[in-house]
Amino acid sequence: MRILVTGGAGFIGSHIVDRCIAAGHEVAIVDNLWDEGGGKKANLNPQARFYQVDITDEASLDKVFDEIRPEVVSHQAAQHSVAVSTKNPKLDARVNVLGLLNVLTNCTRLGTRKIVFASSGATYGTPARLPIDEEVPQHPESPYGITKMVTEYYLRYWQEAHGLTYTALRYGNVYGPRQDP
Repeated sequence: MRILVTGGAGFIGSHIVDRCIAAGHEVAIVDNLWDEGGGKKANLNPQARFYQVDITDEASLDKVFDEIRPEVVSHQAAQHSVAVSTKNPKLDARVNVLGLLNVLTNCTRLGTRKIVFASSGATYGTPARLPIDEEVPQHPESPYGITKMVTEYYLRYWQEAHGLTYTALRYGNVYGPRQDP
C-alpha cells in the first residue's frame, strides 16, 4: 500500500513511518523540518521517500500528492505547542486547519481511501470526568485545542460529503524515543 505520512520526521510520525515500512508498505514523508515542529533529519527512515514540503504550501503539496498518489494518509504534521498557539493563534490555525484542508483536498482529488489524523486530548480541555472516553464533552481551552476540534469537524464533513474515511486519534501525553526534551 502507498502511504503518505505528513510530519514523518517528527516524534510520532517517524515511528509510524518505521512501522509502515516494516509491514512492507511503500512510504513517503512530507515534513518541513521546522525547528519548533520537532521534525528532524535524524528521524528520517532512509527507506522512505522524503519531501521537504510545508503542508501550508498548496502548490508544493499538490505536486507531492500527484507523484505519490497515496492510498492512505497518516496526517501527523501540526503546530503542536499550546504555548505557541496562545501567542500566535493565526499560525496555529494556518498550519492545523488550512494545512489539513490542503491535505483533504488532495485526498479527494486523487481518490485516497483513508486518512488517519493526529488530533489531541486538548479538545477536551479540563475534562468533566476521568477517565476520558469519547462521550466526555469537548471544551477546548486553548487555540491549539480549538484547531484540533475544528479539524475533526472538517474530517467528519469530508467523510459525509466526499466519502473519505477517517480515524482521529486524540493523543494525550505521549512520550518515548525521539521526543523533544
